[in-house]
Amino acid sequence: MVKRVRHLDLALMSLYWIAIGYLWSSLGGLILPDLVQMLVGRAHKGTAISVLEGIGTVMAVVWQPMAGAISDRWVSPLGRRRPFIIAGTVGDVIFLAGLALSGSYWVLVIFYLLLQTASNTAQGPYQGLLPDVVPHQQRGEASGYYGIANLVGILAGTVGAGLLLHRYGPVVAIASIAVLLTVTMLVTVTLVPDTAVPVEEQFESPLHAFLHTFSLDLRRHRDFAWLMGSRLLILMGIVGLQSFAFFYFSDVYFAGDRKQTTVATSVLLGLVVLVGLLVTWPAAKLSDRIGRKPIVFGGALIGAAATVILVFSHYQLLPSTVLVPLGQALQVPPLAAQAVFVGFFIGIGFGSFLSVDWAFITDVIPPAEAGRFMGFSNIATAGSGIIARLSAGWLLDQFNAGPRILGLPGGYPVVFTIFVAWMLLGAVLVLKVREPSS
Repeated sequence: MVKRVRHLDLALMSLYWIAIGYLWSSLGGLILPDLVQMLVGRAHKGTAISVLEGIGTVMAVVWQPMAGAISDRWVSPLGRRRPFIIAGTVGDVIFLAGLALSGSYWVLVIFYLLLQTASNTAQGPYQGLLPDVVPHQQRGEASGYYGIANLVGILAGTVGAGLLLHRYGPVVAIASIAVLLTVTMLVTVTLVPDTAVPVEEQFESPLHAFLHTFSLDLRRHRDFAWLMGSRLLILMGIVGLQSFAFFYFSDVYFAGDRKQTTVATSVLLGLVVLVGLLVTWPAAKLSDRIGRKPIVFGGALIGAAATVILVFSHYQLLPSTVLVPLGQALQVPPLAAQAVFVGFFIGIGFGSFLSVDWAFITDVIPPAEAGRFMGFSNIATAGSGIIARLSAGWLLDQFNAGPRILGLPGGYPVVFTIFVAWMLLGAVLVLKVREPSS
């Protein structure tokens, strides 16, 4: 029987989420687009970022479930999760250094692949550690803490790392990621208990681990399958917006000006996360009363509606009395400020989704295989990046090379419409999930 844990313990368990959010938001939203644009130029940036993140994220899809499943059965003096968290974080630091020093596009790709491998070595077991410690009746509370921690990391990654990138360049921004990962890893492995005993013997070989990990019978776990399908689609829309916001501001408002583009992108993504932070805790508590499905469904609809508004944000939708002061405060043109303001509504949808994401998954998975199933949940997380960036990146370049649509370079109305469709379909699929009775 897992004992009830204090709020301080929940906060300590969540700290590594801050580093994970900081890592992937700063890389995906700012640092990698900036590096890619410098290395390959503006004409092929969409395809280049798609290939880079697509290749790297394949490792996340395959390896994180295996690392989680292996940790479910691991026996060591440090526990079954800690060795993977330590080893993965050490690898993160090494490969981040390689990423920062890359002088060519394909070297960047290699180090990004290695970084994905190391990071997912830590993430799968870390996510499995949390259900080991948190009792069922505190899953809603814990999900609120994890959502807030993830959003704090994303906010720090988009605003803090954005400022470091703007003032000092990518090397300093990447160094800040390594420091935060190291500090939060040390807190996790020293203060979070790892005493759960494996219920099955360790795998006999890597092949045995692979075959077991990917022999998941989704017919026996239909609710998990529907939830992962919904999660995949909603995240495809969210990750798509995050990935192409930098290029959107660059092409629509700032004609390739890196500094102004970085500032506007940081403010937009920062506003999304700040509003998400305000929404997360109330939404998590509300989900304990009305269920997880209404929160996810409503968040997806709000996110889709906000994306539609973003497509038309280059037309004046707000009065000049609002836009001019807003533009002056953000030090961007008024219409760019209007686009940034849309982040308020995207943040409501994003925060609602994250507030119950972890709790919803733990509600429908077998507790004895938390590492394996949490690793599988990353197929939705990482897979969303692969699909969104590969499909949307290619379409962006193709349609941007053609005629303008709705007064924009043609790729943006096309890919943003696709993001809306993904979020709406994800909202529909979540209705298929049966929530367990309390």
